[in-house]
Amino acid sequence: MAQVENIIIKLYSFGHTFGIPKNMDLLYSIRHLPTTNVENYQQYDGRHKRIQNELLNLIEYEDILKMIQEQLKNFIPDHKQTCISIAVGCEQGQHRSVAVIERLAELLGVTCNVEINHRDLQRTRYDKKKQRERTTNRDSKYNSYEEDN
Repeated sequence: MAQVENIIIKLYSFGHTFGIPKNMDLLYSIRHLPTTNVENYQQYDGRHKRIQNELLNLIEYEDILKMIQEQLKNFIPDHKQTCISIAVGCEQGQHRSVAVIERLAELLGVTCNVEINHRDLQRTRYDKKKQRERTTNRDSKYNSYEEDN
């Protein structure tokens, strides 16, 4: 781990609704973790301090951050790469995954070069509505298939 300073770690947040990113070295889903209780949270994203304070102080988030760091510690010497891509996904890619990636960047930025990409942060309500319609159409197609058999 002496050469950690030379490694570039690319951190991606994403929403499962919009698909899983390709070519990631480590991929995590945090859809099972609790959501925020901040009033009117939809007007904020995971970069906002109110959201981060609410989420990252929960034990579940502390545990996932520790787990990712431990796995990364084991991954670096085993794979001898100069660039490692890590993706963390929640449902829409707006709050939970963004907050976790921001915190990981703080923690890893002390010893590594870190780049952040919040893939789905700029998605509009129209994009989300369109995706919901596609999902509903797909689900109804599969449900009707099951009824026919």
